[in-house]
Amino acid sequence: MYLLTAAEMRAVDAATVAAGTPVATLMTRAGEAVAEALERRFGTPLALRVLVLCGGGHNAGDGLVSARALAARGAHVAVALCTSEAKLAPLTRDMLAALDGTRVFVQPVTNASELAALAATLDAWDFVIDALLGTGAEGEPRGVFADACGLANALRAQGARVVAVDMPTGVSSDDGTASDDAVQADLTITFGEARRGHWLWPGRANRGVLEVADIGLVEPRAAGLAPAELGHARALAPDVPVRDPRAHKGSAGRALIVGGAPGMTGALVLAARAAVRSGAGYVRVAAPASLQSVLASHLVEPMVIACGEDDQRTLTASALARILDEASRADAVSIGSGLSTRPHAAALVRELATHLDKPLVLDADALTALSPADSVLVPALKLAPAPRILTPHLGEMQRLSGQSPAELEARRIDAARGWAQRWGATIVLKGAPTVIASPDGHVTVNPTGNAALATAGTGDVLTGILVALLAQGLAPYDAARLAVHVHGLAGDTLAQARGGIGMAASDLIDGLPAALQTVRSAR
Repeated sequence: MYLLTAAEMRAVDAATVAAGTPVATLMTRAGEAVAEALERRFGTPLALRVLVLCGGGHNAGDGLVSARALAARGAHVAVALCTSEAKLAPLTRDMLAALDGTRVFVQPVTNASELAALAATLDAWDFVIDALLGTGAEGEPRGVFADACGLANALRAQGARVVAVDMPTGVSSDDGTASDDAVQADLTITFGEARRGHWLWPGRANRGVLEVADIGLVEPRAAGLAPAELGHARALAPDVPVRDPRAHKGSAGRALIVGGAPGMTGALVLAARAAVRSGAGYVRVAAPASLQSVLASHLVEPMVIACGEDDQRTLTASALARILDEASRADAVSIGSGLSTRPHAAALVRELATHLDKPLVLDADALTALSPADSVLVPALKLAPAPRILTPHLGEMQRLSGQSPAELEARRIDAARGWAQRWGATIVLKGAPTVIASPDGHVTVNPTGNAALATAGTGDVLTGILVALLAQGLAPYDAARLAVHVHGLAGDTLAQARGGIGMAASDLIDGLPAALQTVRSAR
Protein backbone atom coordinates (compact mmCIF):
# COMPACT_ATOMS: atom_id res chain seq x y z
CA MET A 1 0.00 0.00 0.00
CA TYR A 2 1.22 3.48 -0.86
CA LEU A 3 0.66 6.78 0.94
CA LEU A 4 -0.02 9.57 -1.55
CA THR A 5 0.04 13.33 -1.33
CA ALA A 6 -2.78 15.35 -2.87
CA ALA A 7 -0.63 16.10 -5.92
CA GLU A 8 0.23 12.43 -6.34
CA MET A 9 -3.45 11.52 -6.11
CA ARG A 10 -4.27 14.04 -8.84
CA ALA A 11 -1.57 12.46 -11.02
CA VAL A 12 -3.06 9.00 -10.48
CA ASP A 13 -6.54 10.30 -11.34
CA ALA A 14 -5.21 11.94 -14.51
CA ALA A 15 -3.34 8.80 -15.58
CA THR A 16 -6.46 6.71 -15.03
CA VAL A 17 -8.58 9.03 -17.15
CA ALA A 18 -5.87 9.11 -19.84
CA ALA A 19 -5.95 5.30 -19.84
CA GLY A 20 -9.63 5.38 -20.75
CA THR A 21 -11.73 5.51 -17.59
CA PRO A 22 -14.08 8.54 -17.53
CA VAL A 23 -14.17 10.75 -14.44
CA ALA A 24 -17.94 10.13 -14.18
CA THR A 25 -17.30 6.40 -13.91
CA LEU A 26 -14.73 6.91 -11.16
CA MET A 27 -17.09 9.23 -9.27
CA THR A 28 -19.94 6.73 -9.51
CA ARG A 29 -17.74 3.90 -8.28
CA ALA A 30 -16.46 6.05 -5.41
CA GLY A 31 -19.92 7.06 -4.20
CA GLU A 32 -21.19 3.51 -4.38
CA ALA A 33 -18.10 2.34 -2.48
CA VAL A 34 -19.01 4.74 0.33
CA ALA A 35 -22.50 3.27 0.60
CA GLU A 36 -21.13 -0.28 0.47
CA ALA A 37 -18.55 0.44 3.18
CA LEU A 38 -21.17 2.01 5.44
CA GLU A 39 -23.43 -1.02 5.05
CA ARG A 40 -20.55 -3.46 5.54
CA ARG A 41 -19.32 -1.73 8.67
CA PHE A 42 -22.61 -0.80 10.35
CA GLY A 43 -25.29 -3.01 8.81
CA THR A 44 -28.22 -2.25 6.54
CA PRO A 45 -29.15 1.43 6.26
CA LEU A 46 -32.83 0.53 5.75
CA ALA A 47 -35.02 3.21 7.40
CA LEU A 48 -31.98 4.90 8.96
CA ARG A 49 -31.48 8.66 8.75
CA VAL A 50 -28.47 9.92 6.80
CA LEU A 51 -27.33 13.55 6.46
CA VAL A 52 -24.86 14.15 3.63
CA LEU A 53 -22.75 17.33 3.89
CA CYS A 54 -21.57 18.38 0.42
CA GLY A 55 -19.25 21.06 -0.89
CA GLY A 56 -18.91 21.91 -4.56
CA GLY A 57 -16.06 19.79 -5.92
CA HIS A 58 -15.67 16.18 -6.96
CA ASN A 59 -15.64 15.05 -3.33
CA ALA A 60 -19.20 16.40 -3.15
CA GLY A 61 -20.01 14.45 -6.32
CA ASP A 62 -18.91 11.26 -4.53
CA GLY A 63 -21.18 12.24 -1.65
CA LEU A 64 -24.15 12.81 -3.94
CA VAL A 65 -23.70 9.39 -5.53
CA SER A 66 -23.54 7.83 -2.07
CA ALA A 67 -26.77 9.66 -1.16
CA ARG A 68 -28.51 8.10 -4.16
CA ALA A 69 -27.09 4.65 -3.38
CA LEU A 70 -28.16 4.81 0.27
CA ALA A 71 -31.65 5.99 -0.63
CA ALA A 72 -31.92 3.02 -2.98
CA ARG A 73 -31.12 0.83 0.03
CA GLY A 74 -34.06 2.30 1.93
CA ALA A 75 -32.35 5.02 3.95
CA HIS A 76 -33.95 8.41 4.66
CA VAL A 77 -31.37 10.76 3.09
CA ALA A 78 -31.02 14.54 3.19
CA VAL A 79 -28.24 16.56 1.53
CA ALA A 80 -26.93 19.85 2.88
CA LEU A 81 -25.47 21.60 -0.17
CA CYS A 82 -22.94 24.07 1.24
CA THR A 83 -22.49 26.06 -1.94
CA SER A 84 -24.75 27.40 -4.66
CA GLU A 85 -25.66 25.14 -7.52
CA ALA A 86 -24.00 27.57 -9.91
CA LYS A 87 -20.64 27.02 -8.19
CA LEU A 88 -20.72 23.23 -8.42
CA ALA A 89 -18.15 21.48 -10.58
CA PRO A 90 -19.87 20.44 -13.83
CA LEU A 91 -19.77 16.74 -13.09
CA THR A 92 -20.95 17.30 -9.52
CA ARG A 93 -23.88 19.26 -10.94
CA ASP A 94 -24.70 16.23 -13.08
CA MET A 95 -24.71 14.01 -9.99
CA LEU A 96 -27.02 16.48 -8.27
CA ALA A 97 -29.39 16.37 -11.25
CA ALA A 98 -29.38 12.57 -11.03
CA LEU A 99 -31.09 12.88 -7.64
CA ASP A 100 -34.25 14.22 -9.30
CA GLY A 101 -37.01 11.70 -8.87
CA THR A 102 -35.29 9.96 -5.97
CA ARG A 103 -36.28 10.13 -2.31
CA VAL A 104 -33.21 12.27 -1.49
CA PHE A 105 -34.04 15.71 -0.06
CA VAL A 106 -31.56 18.46 -1.07
CA GLN A 107 -31.32 21.76 0.82
CA PRO A 108 -28.83 24.53 -0.08
CA VAL A 109 -27.36 26.11 3.07
CA THR A 110 -25.19 29.19 3.53
CA ASN A 111 -24.65 29.49 7.27
CA ALA A 112 -24.83 27.78 10.67
CA SER A 113 -28.46 28.72 11.21
CA GLU A 114 -29.60 27.09 7.98
CA LEU A 115 -27.55 24.00 8.78
CA ALA A 116 -29.10 23.80 12.23
CA ALA A 117 -32.58 24.18 10.77
CA LEU A 118 -31.97 21.30 8.37
CA ALA A 119 -30.56 19.12 11.15
CA ALA A 120 -33.60 19.94 13.31
CA THR A 121 -36.03 18.51 10.76
CA LEU A 122 -35.44 15.14 12.46
CA ASP A 123 -35.05 14.48 16.16
CA ALA A 124 -31.87 12.47 15.52
CA TRP A 125 -29.57 11.34 12.73
CA ASP A 126 -27.98 7.90 12.45
CA PHE A 127 -25.22 8.85 10.01
CA VAL A 128 -23.46 11.95 8.77
CA ILE A 129 -21.43 11.73 5.56
CA ASP A 130 -18.65 14.30 5.24
CA ALA A 131 -18.24 15.07 1.53
CA LEU A 132 -17.27 18.68 1.98
CA LEU A 133 -13.74 19.17 0.68
CA GLY A 134 -11.78 15.92 0.24
CA THR A 135 -8.15 15.27 -0.58
CA GLY A 136 -7.14 18.50 -2.24
CA ALA A 137 -8.32 20.89 0.46
CA GLU A 138 -5.74 23.28 1.91
CA GLY A 139 -5.91 25.33 5.09
CA GLU A 140 -8.64 25.45 7.71
CA PRO A 141 -12.30 25.14 6.73
CA ARG A 142 -13.98 28.54 6.71
CA GLY A 143 -17.49 29.96 6.63
CA VAL A 144 -20.26 27.46 6.07
CA PHE A 145 -17.70 24.65 5.71
CA ALA A 146 -16.44 25.28 9.22
CA ASP A 147 -20.07 25.38 10.38
CA ALA A 148 -20.71 22.05 8.68
CA CYS A 149 -17.69 20.52 10.43
CA GLY A 150 -19.08 21.74 13.73
CA LEU A 151 -22.48 20.23 12.95
CA ALA A 152 -20.95 16.87 12.04
CA ASN A 153 -19.06 16.75 15.33
CA ALA A 154 -22.10 17.88 17.31
CA LEU A 155 -24.30 15.18 15.76
CA ARG A 156 -21.58 12.61 16.47
CA ALA A 157 -21.64 13.65 20.11
CA GLN A 158 -25.38 12.93 20.04
CA GLY A 159 -24.83 9.40 18.71
CA ALA A 160 -24.58 9.70 14.93
CA ARG A 161 -21.81 7.81 13.12
CA VAL A 162 -19.67 10.06 10.92
CA VAL A 163 -18.36 8.70 7.62
CA ALA A 164 -15.72 10.77 5.78
CA VAL A 165 -15.25 10.59 2.02
CA ASP A 166 -11.49 10.55 1.21
CA MET A 167 -10.39 12.69 4.19
CA PRO A 168 -12.15 14.14 7.21
CA THR A 169 -12.62 17.81 6.41
CA GLY A 170 -10.00 19.92 8.19
CA VAL A 171 -7.26 17.26 7.99
CA SER A 172 -4.42 17.75 5.52
CA SER A 173 -3.84 14.81 3.20
CA ASP A 174 -0.17 15.73 2.88
CA ASP A 175 1.04 16.05 6.45
CA GLY A 176 -1.83 15.12 8.78
CA THR A 177 -2.20 18.55 10.34
CA ALA A 178 -5.71 19.10 11.65
CA SER A 179 -7.66 22.26 12.36
CA ASP A 180 -9.36 22.73 15.70
CA ASP A 181 -12.79 22.10 14.16
CA ALA A 182 -11.73 19.20 11.89
CA VAL A 183 -14.33 16.48 11.44
CA GLN A 184 -13.95 13.50 13.75
CA ALA A 185 -14.90 10.47 11.68
CA ASP A 186 -15.80 6.96 12.76
CA LEU A 187 -15.05 5.62 9.29
CA THR A 188 -13.10 7.06 6.37
CA ILE A 189 -13.37 5.61 2.88
CA THR A 190 -10.67 6.57 0.41
CA PHE A 191 -9.97 5.34 -3.08
CA GLY A 192 -7.09 3.53 -4.76
CA GLU A 193 -4.41 4.28 -2.16
CA ALA A 194 -4.30 5.85 1.28
CA ARG A 195 -3.06 9.41 1.80
CA ARG A 196 -0.18 10.43 4.00
CA GLY A 197 -2.58 12.28 6.28
CA HIS A 198 -4.43 9.06 7.06
CA TRP A 199 -1.34 7.78 8.89
CA LEU A 200 0.38 10.95 10.16
CA TRP A 201 -0.57 12.53 13.47
CA PRO A 202 -2.55 14.40 14.63
CA GLY A 203 -4.96 13.90 11.73
CA ARG A 204 -4.65 10.14 12.02
CA ALA A 205 -6.78 10.40 15.15
CA ASN A 206 -9.60 11.99 13.11
CA ARG A 207 -10.07 9.28 10.49
CA GLY A 208 -11.49 6.46 12.62
CA VAL A 209 -11.41 3.13 10.78
CA LEU A 210 -9.82 3.49 7.35
CA GLU A 211 -11.03 1.58 4.31
CA VAL A 212 -9.33 1.82 0.92
CA ALA A 213 -11.74 1.02 -1.92
CA ASP A 214 -10.68 -0.22 -5.34
CA ILE A 215 -12.42 1.89 -7.98
CA GLY A 216 -10.14 1.01 -10.89
CA LEU A 217 -7.39 3.61 -10.50
CA VAL A 218 -4.00 2.85 -12.05
CA GLU A 219 -1.05 1.95 -9.85
CA PRO A 220 0.95 5.00 -8.71
CA ARG A 221 4.10 3.74 -10.45
CA ALA A 222 2.12 3.56 -13.70
CA ALA A 223 1.62 7.31 -13.25
CA GLY A 224 5.39 7.83 -12.95
CA LEU A 225 5.34 8.19 -9.16
CA ALA A 226 7.55 6.79 -6.41
CA PRO A 227 5.41 7.50 -3.33
CA ALA A 228 5.92 6.56 0.28
CA GLU A 229 4.89 3.05 1.25
CA LEU A 230 3.01 1.73 4.26
CA GLY A 231 4.93 -1.09 5.94
CA HIS A 232 2.16 -3.65 6.21
CA ALA A 233 2.80 -7.24 7.22
CA ARG A 234 2.05 -8.85 3.86
CA ALA A 235 4.74 -6.80 2.15
CA LEU A 236 7.25 -7.53 4.90
CA ALA A 237 6.51 -11.26 5.30
CA PRO A 238 9.05 -12.42 2.68
CA ASP A 239 11.82 -10.67 4.65
CA VAL A 240 11.30 -12.65 7.87
CA PRO A 241 14.36 -14.95 8.14
CA VAL A 242 13.79 -18.68 7.68
CA ARG A 243 16.53 -20.96 8.98
CA ASP A 244 18.00 -23.74 6.94
CA PRO A 245 17.26 -27.08 8.65
CA ARG A 246 21.03 -27.60 8.87
CA ALA A 247 21.70 -24.24 10.55
CA HIS A 248 24.06 -23.86 13.52
CA LYS A 249 24.69 -20.86 15.75
CA GLY A 250 27.44 -19.52 13.52
CA SER A 251 25.35 -19.70 10.37
CA ALA A 252 22.20 -18.18 11.93
CA GLY A 253 23.69 -14.69 12.19
CA ARG A 254 26.57 -13.32 14.27
CA ALA A 255 25.83 -9.96 15.89
CA LEU A 256 28.28 -7.76 17.79
CA ILE A 257 26.86 -5.03 20.06
CA VAL A 258 29.28 -2.32 21.22
CA GLY A 259 28.62 0.12 24.05
CA GLY A 260 28.27 0.44 27.78
CA ALA A 261 29.30 2.87 30.49
CA PRO A 262 28.79 3.07 34.27
CA GLY A 263 25.10 3.51 35.09
CA MET A 264 23.98 2.60 31.55
CA THR A 265 24.60 -1.13 31.33
CA GLY A 266 20.86 -1.77 31.02
CA ALA A 267 20.91 -0.44 27.46
CA LEU A 268 23.38 -3.11 26.41
CA VAL A 269 21.42 -5.82 28.19
CA LEU A 270 18.22 -4.84 26.39
CA ALA A 271 19.88 -4.68 22.97
CA ALA A 272 21.67 -8.02 23.43
CA ARG A 273 18.58 -9.86 24.69
CA ALA A 274 16.49 -8.40 21.85
CA ALA A 275 19.06 -9.57 19.31
CA VAL A 276 18.84 -13.12 20.66
CA ARG A 277 15.04 -13.08 20.57
CA SER A 278 15.12 -11.72 17.01
CA GLY A 279 16.94 -14.76 15.71
CA ALA A 280 20.66 -13.98 15.80
CA GLY A 281 22.41 -17.27 16.47
CA TYR A 282 25.49 -15.83 18.15
CA VAL A 283 25.40 -12.51 20.01
CA ARG A 284 28.51 -10.96 21.55
CA VAL A 285 28.76 -7.75 23.55
CA ALA A 286 31.87 -5.54 23.56
CA ALA A 287 31.98 -3.35 26.68
CA PRO A 288 34.42 -1.68 29.07
CA ALA A 289 36.43 -4.32 30.92
CA SER A 290 35.31 -3.21 34.38
CA LEU A 291 31.67 -3.74 33.40
CA GLN A 292 32.11 -7.30 32.19
CA SER A 293 31.01 -8.97 35.42
CA VAL A 294 27.86 -6.89 35.90
CA LEU A 295 26.83 -7.44 32.27
CA ALA A 296 27.54 -11.15 32.44
CA SER A 297 25.29 -11.43 35.48
CA HIS A 298 22.35 -10.25 33.33
CA LEU A 299 23.22 -11.94 30.03
CA VAL A 300 23.05 -15.72 29.87
CA GLU A 301 23.26 -16.46 26.14
CA PRO A 302 25.36 -13.53 24.81
CA MET A 303 29.08 -13.46 25.56
CA VAL A 304 30.57 -10.29 27.07
CA ILE A 305 33.98 -9.21 25.75
CA ALA A 306 36.17 -7.04 27.99
CA CYS A 307 37.59 -4.06 26.08
CA GLY A 308 39.89 -1.17 26.82
CA GLU A 309 38.52 1.71 28.90
CA ASP A 310 39.54 5.14 30.16
CA ASP A 311 39.68 6.45 33.72
CA GLN A 312 35.90 7.01 33.60
CA ARG A 313 35.35 3.34 32.69
CA THR A 314 34.11 4.10 29.19
CA LEU A 315 35.38 2.64 25.93
CA THR A 316 38.47 4.21 24.44
CA ALA A 317 40.75 3.87 21.43
CA SER A 318 42.57 1.05 23.21
CA ALA A 319 39.42 -1.03 22.61
CA LEU A 320 39.60 -0.62 18.84
CA ALA A 321 41.83 -3.60 18.05
CA ARG A 322 39.72 -5.97 20.15
CA ILE A 323 36.47 -4.68 18.67
CA LEU A 324 37.80 -4.97 15.11
CA ASP A 325 38.92 -8.52 15.84
CA GLU A 326 35.45 -9.41 17.14
CA ALA A 327 33.80 -7.61 14.22
CA SER A 328 35.83 -9.65 11.74
CA ARG A 329 33.81 -12.70 12.85
CA ALA A 330 30.47 -10.86 12.99
CA ASP A 331 27.92 -10.40 10.23
CA ALA A 332 26.65 -7.07 11.61
CA VAL A 333 27.59 -4.62 14.36
CA SER A 334 25.79 -1.95 16.40
CA ILE A 335 27.30 0.81 18.51
CA GLY A 336 25.73 3.39 20.79
CA SER A 337 23.66 1.58 23.43
CA GLY A 338 24.66 3.00 26.82
CA LEU A 339 27.93 4.25 25.31
CA SER A 340 28.20 7.71 26.93
CA THR A 341 29.31 10.91 25.21
CA ARG A 342 32.84 10.86 26.65
CA PRO A 343 35.47 12.09 24.15
CA HIS A 344 37.28 8.74 23.99
CA ALA A 345 34.05 6.86 23.26
CA ALA A 346 33.08 9.43 20.61
CA ALA A 347 36.46 9.02 18.90
CA LEU A 348 35.93 5.24 18.84
CA VAL A 349 32.54 5.73 17.16
CA ARG A 350 34.04 7.93 14.47
CA GLU A 351 36.77 5.38 13.79
CA LEU A 352 34.31 2.48 13.45
CA ALA A 353 31.82 4.51 11.39
CA THR A 354 34.61 5.35 8.95
CA HIS A 355 36.52 2.10 8.64
CA LEU A 356 34.45 -0.91 9.80
CA ASP A 357 33.82 -3.20 6.83
CA LYS A 358 30.57 -4.67 8.21
CA PRO A 359 26.99 -3.32 8.25
CA LEU A 360 26.85 -0.96 11.22
CA VAL A 361 23.88 0.36 13.22
CA LEU A 362 24.59 3.78 14.75
CA ASP A 363 22.27 4.56 17.64
CA ALA A 364 21.91 6.83 20.68
CA ASP A 365 25.26 8.27 21.84
CA ALA A 366 26.92 7.17 18.61
CA LEU A 367 24.72 9.69 16.76
CA THR A 368 25.82 12.46 19.10
CA ALA A 369 29.43 11.51 18.39
CA LEU A 370 28.77 11.98 14.67
CA SER A 371 27.02 15.36 14.98
CA PRO A 372 26.81 17.71 13.19
CA ALA A 373 26.46 15.59 10.10
CA ASP A 374 28.07 17.91 7.57
CA SER A 375 31.39 18.07 9.40
CA VAL A 376 31.52 14.65 11.10
CA LEU A 377 29.03 12.10 9.77
CA VAL A 378 29.24 12.85 6.06
CA PRO A 379 33.05 12.54 5.83
CA ALA A 380 32.84 9.22 7.68
CA LEU A 381 30.09 7.88 5.42
CA LYS A 382 32.00 8.84 2.27
CA LEU A 383 34.81 6.50 3.33
CA ALA A 384 32.68 3.76 4.93
CA PRO A 385 33.24 0.40 3.17
CA ALA A 386 29.87 -1.08 4.22
CA PRO A 387 26.27 0.11 4.79
CA ARG A 388 25.36 2.33 7.73
CA ILE A 389 21.97 2.63 9.45
CA LEU A 390 21.14 5.64 11.62
CA THR A 391 18.30 5.44 14.17
CA PRO A 392 17.68 8.99 15.46
CA HIS A 393 14.74 10.35 17.38
CA LEU A 394 13.88 13.98 16.67
CA GLY A 395 16.36 15.40 19.20
CA GLU A 396 19.22 13.36 17.73
CA MET A 397 18.13 14.26 14.22
CA GLN A 398 18.22 17.94 15.20
CA ARG A 399 21.86 17.56 16.29
CA LEU A 400 22.72 15.78 13.05
CA SER A 401 20.82 17.96 10.59
CA GLY A 402 20.56 21.35 12.28
CA GLN A 403 16.81 21.40 11.70
CA SER A 404 14.46 21.94 14.63
CA PRO A 405 12.22 19.12 15.85
CA ALA A 406 9.21 21.16 14.71
CA GLU A 407 10.61 21.44 11.18
CA LEU A 408 11.40 17.73 11.07
CA GLU A 409 7.99 16.74 12.43
CA ALA A 410 6.16 18.94 9.94
CA ARG A 411 7.71 17.04 7.01
CA ARG A 412 8.64 13.75 8.65
CA ILE A 413 8.43 11.62 5.48
CA ASP A 414 10.25 13.98 3.14
CA ALA A 415 12.84 14.89 5.78
CA ALA A 416 13.79 11.25 6.35
CA ARG A 417 13.97 10.59 2.60
CA GLY A 418 15.97 13.73 1.88
CA TRP A 419 18.61 13.19 4.57
CA ALA A 420 18.98 9.49 3.67
CA GLN A 421 19.69 10.46 0.07
CA ARG A 422 22.03 13.28 1.07
CA TRP A 423 24.00 11.19 3.56
CA GLY A 424 23.96 7.89 1.69
CA ALA A 425 22.70 5.94 4.71
CA THR A 426 19.50 4.20 5.74
CA ILE A 427 17.63 6.34 8.27
CA VAL A 428 15.14 5.17 10.88
CA LEU A 429 13.50 8.42 12.03
CA LYS A 430 11.87 7.28 15.24
CA GLY A 431 8.56 8.69 16.47
CA ALA A 432 4.86 8.48 15.78
CA PRO A 433 4.98 7.16 13.16
CA THR A 434 8.54 5.96 12.58
CA VAL A 435 9.73 6.56 9.02
CA ILE A 436 12.38 4.43 7.32
CA ALA A 437 14.25 5.85 4.32
CA SER A 438 16.94 4.43 2.06
CA PRO A 439 19.67 6.25 0.13
CA ASP A 440 17.97 5.36 -3.19
CA GLY A 441 14.84 7.31 -2.26
CA HIS A 442 12.56 4.55 -1.03
CA VAL A 443 10.62 5.45 2.10
CA THR A 444 8.27 3.48 4.35
CA VAL A 445 5.90 4.68 7.06
CA ASN A 446 5.47 2.16 9.86
CA PRO A 447 1.88 1.61 11.06
CA THR A 448 2.56 -0.36 14.26
CA GLY A 449 3.35 0.86 17.79
CA ASN A 450 1.59 2.87 20.44
CA ALA A 451 2.22 5.29 23.30
CA ALA A 452 3.11 2.43 25.66
CA LEU A 453 6.47 2.34 23.86
CA ALA A 454 7.25 5.81 25.21
CA THR A 455 9.52 4.49 27.94
CA ALA A 456 13.27 4.31 28.43
CA GLY A 457 15.06 1.45 26.70
CA THR A 458 12.66 0.71 23.86
CA GLY A 459 15.13 2.24 21.42
CA ASP A 460 17.80 -0.20 22.62
CA VAL A 461 15.40 -3.08 21.99
CA LEU A 462 14.93 -1.79 18.44
CA THR A 463 18.70 -1.66 17.95
CA GLY A 464 18.97 -5.29 19.03
CA ILE A 465 16.27 -6.36 16.56
CA LEU A 466 17.88 -4.41 13.76
CA VAL A 467 21.42 -5.74 14.22
CA ALA A 468 20.03 -9.30 14.50
CA LEU A 469 18.15 -9.00 11.20
CA LEU A 470 21.20 -7.52 9.49
CA ALA A 471 23.28 -10.40 10.85
CA GLN A 472 20.81 -12.85 9.32
CA GLY A 473 21.44 -11.42 5.88
CA LEU A 474 18.74 -8.81 5.30
CA ALA A 475 19.61 -5.71 3.30
CA PRO A 476 19.72 -2.54 5.44
CA TYR A 477 16.43 -1.03 4.24
CA ASP A 478 14.59 -4.35 4.49
CA ALA A 479 16.05 -5.04 7.95
CA ALA A 480 15.06 -1.57 9.16
CA ARG A 481 11.47 -1.82 7.87
CA LEU A 482 10.96 -5.25 9.40
CA ALA A 483 12.65 -4.37 12.70
CA VAL A 484 10.50 -1.30 13.24
CA HIS A 485 7.31 -3.14 12.33
CA VAL A 486 8.03 -6.09 14.62
CA HIS A 487 9.08 -3.78 17.47
CA GLY A 488 5.79 -1.89 17.22
CA LEU A 489 3.74 -5.06 16.78
CA ALA A 490 5.19 -6.56 19.96
CA GLY A 491 4.24 -3.32 21.73
CA ASP A 492 0.71 -3.42 20.32
CA THR A 493 0.21 -7.02 21.41
CA LEU A 494 1.49 -6.29 24.90
CA ALA A 495 -0.63 -3.15 25.28
CA GLN A 496 -3.77 -5.06 24.27
CA ALA A 497 -3.03 -7.75 26.84
CA ARG A 498 -1.90 -5.56 29.75
CA GLY A 499 -2.97 -2.01 29.00
CA GLY A 500 -0.97 0.91 27.73
CA ILE A 501 0.49 2.23 30.98
CA GLY A 502 3.41 0.76 32.90
CA MET A 503 5.01 -1.32 30.16
CA ALA A 504 8.80 -1.64 30.48
CA ALA A 505 11.18 -2.01 27.56
CA SER A 506 12.21 -5.45 28.79
CA ASP A 507 8.57 -6.58 28.51
CA LEU A 508 8.83 -6.34 24.72
CA ILE A 509 11.66 -8.77 24.30
CA ASP A 510 9.92 -12.08 24.96
CA GLY A 511 7.18 -11.09 22.51
CA LEU A 512 9.54 -10.67 19.57
CA PRO A 513 9.49 -14.28 18.29
CA ALA A 514 5.68 -14.27 18.19
CA ALA A 515 5.68 -10.90 16.42
CA LEU A 516 8.08 -12.20 13.78
CA GLN A 517 5.89 -15.26 13.30
CA THR A 518 2.78 -13.08 12.95
CA VAL A 519 4.43 -11.14 10.14
CA ARG A 520 5.72 -14.28 8.47
CA SER A 521 2.25 -15.85 8.50
CA ALA A 522 0.87 -12.87 6.56
CA ARG A 523 2.45 -14.21 3.34
